[in-house]
Amino acid sequence: MEQTTNNQAQIIAAFYTVHQNELVNFATSRLGNREEAEDLVQDAFIKMITFEGIINEATIKSFAYTITANKVKDLLRRRIFRHQMEESKKYEMELQHSHAERLAEYHDTLRIVNQNVDKLSPTCAKVYRMSLFDDMTAGDIAEELQVSKRTVESQLFTSRKQMRAMMQEAM
Repeated sequence: MEQTTNNQAQIIAAFYTVHQNELVNFATSRLGNREEAEDLVQDAFIKMITFEGIINEATIKSFAYTITANKVKDLLRRRIFRHQMEESKKYEMELQHSHAERLAEYHDTLRIVNQNVDKLSPTCAKVYRMSLFDDMTAGDIAEELQVSKRTVESQLFTSRKQMRAMMQEAM
């Protein structure tokens, strides 16, 4: 057995010496990066040396190419996965950034609206807030304030007109 292991190691070493550059070119053509290909071929030969099966001169070339091709596929899969993860993280960051921007815009707009509502007459401001923030209809507001629906509609018309003018000025 010791004789076979030494003989196998010699076969692998001789093959490595003769065919290393050929395998590196093979891996480079698929990876597009010579340094990665050199590392990958070295890993393939380490795998061959630690292989517990029988390797002989008749099978070593196809075995070396198979191991190298499998390592190339694994590396490309990892690249694709890494790229997908990076894209996913980038997308999430863009969403968070976009969400943060929209939230900031919302708060700015809300602040401007509140400042402008404070400039309305107290009655118009109250009616406008009930309509806008409490989502109440003119009839509901009239009932709660114990005034006519027509009065509420008039105050809403006035407050909306004033708010439009103030918002255009603010923007």
